[in-house]
Amino acid sequence: MKKFNYIILMFAMMFTCLINVNAINYGSDESARLACQADASSPVDLSGVSTKVTTRSCVQLVCNSLNGTGSWNYIYVRLANATGVCANGNRTPYQIKTYGYSRSGSCNPRGDTWAYTNMDITYDCTRTSNGQAYEQATTTTTKKQPSTQKPTSPTQKPTSTKRTGETTTSVIGGNDTTSTKGVTSPGENTTNTTTTTRAVTSDASIKRITINDKFDLGYSSDRSEYSIKVPYSMSEFIVYVETNDSSAYVDVNGNGDISSEGGVITIKVTSSDLSNSTDVKINVTRYTKEEGDCSLAQLLVKDYNIDFSSSKEQYVIKLQNNDRSLEIEAIPTNPSSIFTINGNEKLRNNSKVEILVEAVDGTTCTYVITTKKSSKLLLYLILIVIIGVGLFFGIKKIMEISTKGKNKYRYE
Repeated sequence: MKKFNYIILMFAMMFTCLINVNAINYGSDESARLACQADASSPVDLSGVSTKVTTRSCVQLVCNSLNGTGSWNYIYVRLANATGVCANGNRTPYQIKTYGYSRSGSCNPRGDTWAYTNMDITYDCTRTSNGQAYEQATTTTTKKQPSTQKPTSPTQKPTSTKRTGETTTSVIGGNDTTSTKGVTSPGENTTNTTTTTRAVTSDASIKRITINDKFDLGYSSDRSEYSIKVPYSMSEFIVYVETNDSSAYVDVNGNGDISSEGGVITIKVTSSDLSNSTDVKINVTRYTKEEGDCSLAQLLVKDYNIDFSSSKEQYVIKLQNNDRSLEIEAIPTNPSSIFTINGNEKLRNNSKVEILVEAVDGTTCTYVITTKKSSKLLLYLILIVIIGVGLFFGIKKIMEISTKGKNKYRYE
């Protein structure tokens, strides 16, 4: 009985740990940000996934001000997304986002504090982005049996004129239809010409809408209006609309008129038979110019003068003595921007230290410091020459002394 109770206790502790892992409020200081980033996972390649997989990202809860009141926004600090196509061929897996620590409702931009938390994204390859079960496409190949009829002798003259076989066309909602025309004449082989035509349908439905292959609206047929927030610096808006009927007509308007403040993109999909249509409206707002600034105001390296400029991203320094790392101080132009330093250990010749700065809107800047060390090859060559010259003269002197000694005994 005690053993059974112990097992139950262990399961309870494990369950409690899982709950705590899935819901984390790291806090709002620098150590909280670092802890949140450390818990984030690496991007996942979907090519080996046929069921489900979960990635963990780090986000920042902030109060977005609007006319004195605000709403909670989730800004990515480190995004662990998924790339590639599912192993079962699903290109648009269903996504479920779960925030470890969630806030909702209005907020006071000055009174409410912000915090870092985790966000799990579960990619379900068994379902498509609209939640429906994914059915893997199959291809069936039919082998045509060779004809057993003997060809007419080439020397036999035709006994009748050429005739045209029947032409048949069928229209079945949305399927490909085939029209076949056969032409034969006695004494000649039969020639068939096959033409595949896409039949018109009344289908004006949409599968997916993306902008610049980056912003996926998560389109759903029960919604006709969406809102996205884009970087201040984004100047080009390429809208990709995937329809269920590839013959449907797609019209996109407004994507070339997005101002520095934002704009509206409208999409109209019309069925190939012109009987139905679907309208979608996308409200586009921008982050401010300051929120999109990923530059550094200052970059200092202790004991080194790199002649820093915020517009210059490449630097070269000559390592002193036996320095294996650098003491770097980076100050973003926008205090809300965050930065990470990579490669600053075990420095050698041609090592690259990267300072990656990420703005609030996700825009990134990368500053690179390349280290150089003086080559010891020349020093080795000089030492070899000195040692060689010394050995040469030393041996020569010994030989001279030895020769004089022999001659002295000979004369006596």
